[in-house]
Amino acid sequence: MDRGIGMEQQLQALLDQAVGPSPGAMLAVHAPLLGLDWSGAAGVSSLERGTPLTTQHSFRVASMSKTFTGVLVAQLLEREELSLSEPITAYLPEELLAQIPVAHGHVVGELTIEQLLQHRAGFNDFATSQEWVMEIAKDPGRPRTPMEIISWALAHTEIVGAPGETYRYSDTGYVLLGILLEKLTGAPYWQLCRERIFDPLGMGDTWLEGYEEPRNELSHPYVVMNGQYIDALQIHGSVDWAGGGHVSTLEDIRRFLRGVFNCRLFTDIDTLDRFLDGPEASAQYFYGMGVGRKQILGKHLWGHLGHWGSFMSYCPEQRLALCGTLNYDQAAQNDFIAKVLKVVFPDSCHA
Repeated sequence: MDRGIGMEQQLQALLDQAVGPSPGAMLAVHAPLLGLDWSGAAGVSSLERGTPLTTQHSFRVASMSKTFTGVLVAQLLEREELSLSEPITAYLPEELLAQIPVAHGHVVGELTIEQLLQHRAGFNDFATSQEWVMEIAKDPGRPRTPMEIISWALAHTEIVGAPGETYRYSDTGYVLLGILLEKLTGAPYWQLCRERIFDPLGMGDTWLEGYEEPRNELSHPYVVMNGQYIDALQIHGSVDWAGGGHVSTLEDIRRFLRGVFNCRLFTDIDTLDRFLDGPEASAQYFYGMGVGRKQILGKHLWGHLGHWGSFMSYCPEQRLALCGTLNYDQAAQNDFIAKVLKVVFPDSCHA
C-alpha cells in the first residue's frame, strides 16, 4: 500500500481489490487508540440484481454464532447453573442421548460440556460434509428444526477420537449445546440470544434466521462451484441454528466485540478469562468457549470466522476491533485480516 495514501483510503482499496473473487466485501475497523472508526463496502449485495453493497446491509455470520452460544454457556457457568466438567447426560433429553455414538470403550456419560465447547467431543463436522450438502440440496429452502438437524448429524457422525482426546472442529457439538441451553433455561435459543446478548448490547439488527423476523436487507452469500457462483440464500437459514444461524451487521458485530472485551456480558472478569481460555487446537491456534485465539503478523487476535466469508477479531493490546464479510464460501479471511493489519499498523506488524 502507498504510505502517502490515508489509512481510510487504503482500507477502502483493500475492499475494492477483494471484489472479483468476492461478489461484495464489507469491513469495519475500530481502533480508538489511533482515532480510527471506519467502515466500508465494495461490490454488490446480489450478483443477479447488481445492487451495490453498503455498510448498512446485513450478512450471514455463519459459525460466528458459536461465539454467541459460548457466551450463553459462560453466563450460566457464572451463575453456577452448570459445570463445564459435568457430563452432558445431566442436561440433554434421554431420547437424544441414545443417538450419540462414542468411540470404542467409551460411553456417552464421559462427554462433557467443555468438550463440546472446545470441539473435543470426537465428532466430525456434519455441516461441511458432502452428505449434508447433498441432503440440503434435496430441498434447500425447507426449514429444519434443531432436533431434525442433530438427529441427521448424529446418524451420520464419524467418530474421530475418544472424548477429550483430540481437537476436531464440529458443528454437531454446538447444535447439542443449543438444545442443552433450551432444556436448562426453559427458553428458546433465539430468545436467550436476544435477551442476554443482543438487547443488552444494543444489537438491534442481529437475528436468528428462521426464528425471528428479518431486521434489514440481507446481502447474498455465494457458493463457488466449477467457477460458477451459486446464490446461497436459497438455502434456508435454519440449517445450522446454534452452530451458525445468525445474521448481523458491521455495527452490531463491532458492538458485540466491544461488549465482550469490556466485560459487559459478564459480572465477573474471571468469567471473561474463562470464556477466552482454551487449549491449543492446532499450531498456535487456541480454542475456548466458542472463541479462538491466534497470531497474525505478531498481533494476538481473539474471534471467529464463518463459512460464508465472515470474520470478527479483537486485539486487546491495541483495543482493535475489526469485522466484516467477503460473502462467499472460499474466502481466505485470515489473509484479508493480515492485509488490514498491515494498513492499520504499518510499522509494527511482523511475521
